[in-house]
Amino acid sequence: MIPKRRLSLLVLSILLIAVMLLVAACDKDKPTKPKNEFGVVAGTVYSPGKAVLPGATVKIGDLSTTTDAQGRFILSGVTTASRVLVDFSMADRTSTQKVVSVSKGFTTYVSTTLFQVFSATFSSQTPINIDSGINISIPEQAFKTAAGTAFTGSVRAEVRYFDPTLPECLDAFPGTFSGIQTDGTTTMFESYGFVSATFRNAENTDEILQLAQGKQAQLTAPIPYSLLPNAPNTMPLWYYDDETGHWREEGFATKIGDSYVGSVSHFSYWNFDDPVTIVDQATLSGKVMAADRGTPIAGAQVVATGVNYAGYTTAYTNDQGVFSISVKASATVKLQAFSGTSASMSTQSISTPAGGQNAEVADLMIQDRSFMIMGKMVNASGTPLSGYGQLSQINPPAGEMGLTTWLNMDEEGNFNASAQNYSNSTSFNVIFSVDTRGTLFSASIPFTVPQPGNIYDFGTVTMRPGGNITGRIKDNEGNFLSNTWFSFMQEGGSGEEGHLSAEVDANGNFIVVGPPNTTVSNVRAELWMNNNSYQSPLMNLSFPASGSTRSIGTITVSPVPTP
Repeated sequence: MIPKRRLSLLVLSILLIAVMLLVAACDKDKPTKPKNEFGVVAGTVYSPGKAVLPGATVKIGDLSTTTDAQGRFILSGVTTASRVLVDFSMADRTSTQKVVSVSKGFTTYVSTTLFQVFSATFSSQTPINIDSGINISIPEQAFKTAAGTAFTGSVRAEVRYFDPTLPECLDAFPGTFSGIQTDGTTTMFESYGFVSATFRNAENTDEILQLAQGKQAQLTAPIPYSLLPNAPNTMPLWYYDDETGHWREEGFATKIGDSYVGSVSHFSYWNFDDPVTIVDQATLSGKVMAADRGTPIAGAQVVATGVNYAGYTTAYTNDQGVFSISVKASATVKLQAFSGTSASMSTQSISTPAGGQNAEVADLMIQDRSFMIMGKMVNASGTPLSGYGQLSQINPPAGEMGLTTWLNMDEEGNFNASAQNYSNSTSFNVIFSVDTRGTLFSASIPFTVPQPGNIYDFGTVTMRPGGNITGRIKDNEGNFLSNTWFSFMQEGGSGEEGHLSAEVDANGNFIVVGPPNTTVSNVRAELWMNNNSYQSPLMNLSFPASGSTRSIGTITVSPVPTP
């Protein structure tokens, strides 16, 4: 016989295990936490001429993806920070890096252009002279390996010179148009030309070579014709540090004829930049607004691109959609705003005020109010679901269209789709549904409508069988319907979760499958028969838990009076 104390402990343990199993089962029904605790970086990669570039690699830390057939990419789950480094690369093209700000729940848009490189193979034992837009002169036996030993093999050079007066060259510019001077201060600058130069072991192109200690290469860069009249006699040289995303001043170049000539002791991106001093800087202020509603857009990126100088600056709007952006004083610029993947029109040329002054500009208007949703859909066993599905707002307000979006899942269950919210509601619950060997539903998910152009990542969504409601249906004369179909339609809205079809058997019985543990309100049973439309009174359908069944008894439908 078990002592009473031991029996009580045994019962308590069994109850505790049962509770733990119940909690675990309930947790499995919940979707994973959306990745909107993080940020999203999206954009487009181009070839020169604005041709989209598929297959380019885009990386942020350990996150990586490749551009699709339209050159587009999305990286979600990005840790928020004011300076996030985005790396772009592709074989036989210049790599580059952009610096962006990423905020929780917001999408940052960034684009770039990857140019093809001039490539050639040289002997490291003889002087190397490269003339491809820029002239690079390297002495013999000048290279070392990553381990620091002298390199004696063949060298593969990959070089590209960029004219900063061309917009697509500016699009390839790494980092931002500011740099750290030798005294440690940061300054805006205006580019007079920049170059990407990489040297590799020709037998093992994964091995990057650098100049050995005491060796230097001479750079001779043409000064763009439009910049020549104001080109100073000496020009600071800056190299790009891709570990920190900063340009750093190192050395200088001298103006000789229509070129700048300078020497460098290592290779990376090198830039001929003239600092824009504080007295030469001004500020433009304004707002970014959603055009159709006249509401401010928070977290929008504003880009000011020089018209009569080679450079650009960026800023982000606050919660009221207000921005303040630094520009070169007494110059001309164009402004454009980006809300995620949506953009305003570029402005006409704007004259900037004198140094230290501020000027207000007209509102920048975002016309496209659509946004994107993305995620991954799996069944209760974690197996990805492919095919078609749907996202629906639960019980949209009467008279409002509600949010409804069709989805296409790939073989790995991933989906992304464009959506638009037509109602005045900005926060509500949504549910996913998919028909695949039976109707599957997600749990109810709280949802806040993203700002135009932003991307909402639902993460991994677990789908389970719906709850079942049974009943019988008859007409107003007491005749049970047989062998037909009818639908439950939601009154005053268009949420697809309120459009649920059911088949009636020979005795008037039906089973309708709907979102588990969810009440769909203000619905009517509707069908067409005897050349007339029939409907039931309004009712609420409260679906039970996944796989469970509830009976609602008999429903009566009556002819709808003809107007």
